[in-house]
Amino acid sequence: MGRMATHALSTTLDPADPAVRSDARNLADRLVSDTPVEAAVRAMLDDVAHGARVVVLRAEDEVTPAKAAEILGVTRQFVDRLCEGGVLPFRRLPGSRHRRIRVQDVVDVAAEREQRRAGADAIRAALEA
Repeated sequence: MGRMATHALSTTLDPADPAVRSDARNLADRLVSDTPVEAAVRAMLDDVAHGARVVVLRAEDEVTPAKAAEILGVTRQFVDRLCEGGVLPFRRLPGSRHRRIRVQDVVDVAAEREQRRAGADAIRAALEA
């Protein structure tokens, strides 16, 4: 069995459009199973239905430092420091100073930052109690 061809999504779903939000809500409501795939798609559709912009990228895709910064919610300069400090792996484009960063590595750093933030919040809450 061959692999399906991948196609770039050429349509942008604008959550500011009430029709897009309504369609997302209707489709999310039709997903009733608790399989991991349906739960993930339902969560994404719920986000769109509530006006959030959602970006879906493959883990092996690469992004620029600017896009990595946007995903992480930090500045591009901070991403440069993460790269230079070895926290965020990257590769340079051949014959260039430009960097590319795997989406999975960005997601891993985001998860680690969130885990540290949650731990710090728990410590603060315990100290205030």
